Amino acid sequence: MKVLVTGGTGFIGSHLVERLRRKGHEVRCVAKDRLNVQALESIGCSVVLADLNNGVSWEPLLNDVEYVYHLAGVTRCRSPHEYYEGNFQATKHFVDVCSTLCSSLKRFVYVSSLTAVGPSLNGSPVDESTPYHPVSHYGKSKMLAEGEVLRVADRLPVTIVRPSAVYGPRERDMYDYMRLIKKRIQPLIGLKSKFMSLIHSDDLVDGIIRAGEKEAAVGNTYLLGSERGYSVRDIGRAIASAVHTHPLCIGLPHCLVYTIGGIATVVGKITDQQVFFNIEKVRESVQPAWTCSVEKAKAELGFRQKVGLIEGMQSTYAWYCANGWME
Repeated sequence: MKVLVTGGTGFIGSHLVERLRRKGHEVRCVAKDRLNVQALESIGCSVVLADLNNGVSWEPLLNDVEYVYHLAGVTRCRSPHEYYEGNFQATKHFVDVCSTLCSSLKRFVYVSSLTAVGPSLNGSPVDESTPYHPVSHYGKSKMLAEGEVLRVADRLPVTIVRPSAVYGPRERDMYDYMRLIKKRIQPLIGLKSKFMSLIHSDDLVDGIIRAGEKEAAVGNTYLLGSERGYSVRDIGRAIASAVHTHPLCIGLPHCLVYTIGGIATVVGKITDQQVFFNIEKVRESVQPAWTCSVEKAKAELGFRQKVGLIEGMQSTYAWYCANGWME
């Protein structure tokens, strides 16, 4: 099968490409950066470096493609405008191009985000029927991108998947948190327990491919995450076990977190740098819970969480060590 993956050089995209190649598929990638390019080319994947919004010669890439997995997007930026340009506008342009050029397409899978829906309401996990209520520009941009995918559902066989928070080899945000815990510090946002769904990259890739291959998934949306929510303290304990340490838990009041995020945002604007823990990320991190139900994915896709939290953290830490990230 011939497959096109956008964002294939990124964290999730590179794992997806590797799995698709192991299944024997011919894979092409379109990506903005060179991260993981050499590794992907070494396994027989062709990579085109380009911006989805301009500069791509689409016809030779799409005219015989059978499956499209659209993962490209912006998770870090200098201003909110970049979220909408990289997530909403890029998706709008891309689905229109696919509608015109993909004559052999069997499935278009858009990898969105739990943030497009929003955090848990009244302590209950969100599901596919939960109304949109994003709390950040990133979430709003992914919500608008979903709308563009659904707009062409009468022309393309589309499926949307919404991953929860993701971790695993090559992931950099959990890496930063793991490094702190290895230094015996575990920051906790807020003074009350917070909960989240957390999925390992292996399980997420399995869910994405199932969404692309199951006929029943056409026109549907699926949440992909752990089968139960974890407290942030649970996650910290799993990491501490993996790195063999006992960290000091430090609770950070929301007002302090907003201050840190605000300062980081200003510094990012002054230096013209992309800052991860900006005010947008603060708005997401102060929510009581980011949990989701995966019952629909289990029932219709056969999705199951195979990687447990402790096992996943141990294997992720082992990868970081083996690749020199923990030096």
